[in-house]
Formats: sequence, C-alpha cells, structure tokens
Amino acid sequence: MKGLIILAIIYFVYRHLKEKMLDSIQPSEGSRSEGPESTDDVMIQDPECGVYFPLRDGVPGRIQGKTINFCSIQCRDAYMKKH
Repeated sequence: MKGLIILAIIYFVYRHLKEKMLDSIQPSEGSRSEGPESTDDVMIQDPECGVYFPLRDGVPGRIQGKTINFCSIQCRDAYMKKH
C-alpha cells in the first residue's frame, strides 16, 4: 500500500514538472503574429484546375468585384474567359 502511494506522488510530481516545462517552451498567445504573415502557410485550391497551392504564391484575379487566387496566369486567364 505504501508503495502505491509513493508511486502516485511521484507520478503527480512528474506530471506537474512536465507541464511547467512545456509551458515555458511554448510561446504565449500574445506573441503569435496575427496578420498577413500568418497566411503564408495557407493552402488554397485553384478554381480552374483544382491544384492546391500556397496562398502567397497565388496569381490574383478580380471577377465580379471579388478577388480569386489562381495557381498560374494560364489558369487565371482560362477562368476569366469562361466567366
């Protein structure tokens, strides 16, 4: 019985220390950047050919007052011809 109590105490101390160490490594909520830089990793789908590509590499096109991003100039032009 004593052994189980000692093991439980060791386990809870371990969990507490692990949690504290992880909190010190992870950035806080306020330090994350919010804005255009945070969209660099967003993958979007080209409406013309269906290819997924990073938003930062997109070729923008304005259709009916709305900006749509395409994977290439060729896809943008083909989509514009259809619409």
